[in-house]
Amino acid sequence: MFALVDGNSFYASCEQVFDVNAAARPVVVLSNNDGVVVAATRDLKEAGVELFRPYFQIKDQLAVKNVRVFSSNYTLYDDMQRRLVSIYRDHAEAVEVYSIDEAFLSLGPLAEDTLLRWGDRLRRQALQWTGVPVGIGIGRSKTLAKLANHLAKRDPLPDQPHGVCALVTTGQIAAGLARVRLKDLWGINRGNIRRLAKLGIETPVAFAAADPNRVREHLGVVCQRMVYELRGEPYLPLESITPDRKNVCVSRSFASTVKNYGELRESVVTFASQAGVKLRRQDLAAHAISVFIQTDRHAPEHVEQYGNSAGLRFTVASFDTRELSKAAVRCLSHIYRQKHAYKKAGVMLHDLVKREAVQPGLFDRRDHDKAQRMMAVMDRVNREHGNGALRLASSSPFTLLPCRTWHRRTEKCSPRYTTRWDELPVARARR
Repeated sequence: MFALVDGNSFYASCEQVFDVNAAARPVVVLSNNDGVVVAATRDLKEAGVELFRPYFQIKDQLAVKNVRVFSSNYTLYDDMQRRLVSIYRDHAEAVEVYSIDEAFLSLGPLAEDTLLRWGDRLRRQALQWTGVPVGIGIGRSKTLAKLANHLAKRDPLPDQPHGVCALVTTGQIAAGLARVRLKDLWGINRGNIRRLAKLGIETPVAFAAADPNRVREHLGVVCQRMVYELRGEPYLPLESITPDRKNVCVSRSFASTVKNYGELRESVVTFASQAGVKLRRQDLAAHAISVFIQTDRHAPEHVEQYGNSAGLRFTVASFDTRELSKAAVRCLSHIYRQKHAYKKAGVMLHDLVKREAVQPGLFDRRDHDKAQRMMAVMDRVNREHGNGALRLASSSPFTLLPCRTWHRRTEKCSPRYTTRWDELPVARARR
């Protein structure tokens, strides 16, 4: 038995937990550089506010509706997700973190007549302990759990608790499939819908009843497995162990264009440093690195466009911030052109391997044990005292000094309430 738990309007809900002025008002959260709307409370969605619309296009509309607007605060969202996942682990045999706001849970041998009570108890505890409302879908397969979660928020089945939906019995599964369209199913895209229509399959009910072998012949093994999943036969296992990354990318669109090489170099070193932290969190090392830069695609037509990338391979796979940053600067020096103003840059690490699997080089005389100890100290200091407390001199000072012009625009960013001592929320008691 599986469950899918996700935070309702997760980013917006996290903001409402701590901001008294936002708790009773509609909320939207903007993307990097305050570009587009990436999250909105349910009342705004029902009022017609579309996600991924450019903010400047609907700014006046939101002001009329007295909407509270926030820049993305990923530090806060990540920490709130960790808190929710810790609650899920107390209620399930295993947890697969699917995204920042979604997690699949393996429920084990729970009786069918206890599933709804289990879901309602988890939903109430998550709300009480974190303030974030969640929706819970329960099913015999991951696909049914995903569908049940969709119904829990939009079209709940009768006689089921608020925010919880179970598609377990034959009757529940049939009723759930009858309430949705093919496009609502997990993993079904427009191309799949067109090919299914040619087979005479136009509803989820017909899809679940279709011949699996015929579906595989025309749409492949993924859709064949989905047929079985919709029937309550699990084919997708729970991935309780997060697979190792194949690559790591840190990139950013700048708040304003950057022409000065020193500033661009600083951004690239900072991105390489952040990528190194991500590597070490999973105990990985990189065999190769690449850097890319590009101008503003939305600049006037008379502005010449330019974009390029360069990469190199390490003799020995590395996780050392110093080596990664030095290599990133070498790549940047090959592609930088002084006449252009740049809007975006990024660093990618490729061919990742576990650190214990790194093959030493015959002529490599570097002390890798010392480097590992140094990086461990650097990471520990930054965890305890804030990102950027200990850094390379050529990287950004992060929060220690005023932001550089290449930093992303976050004019409406909320405090990092749960991870910074100097940004803790303050409660005042009145007589």
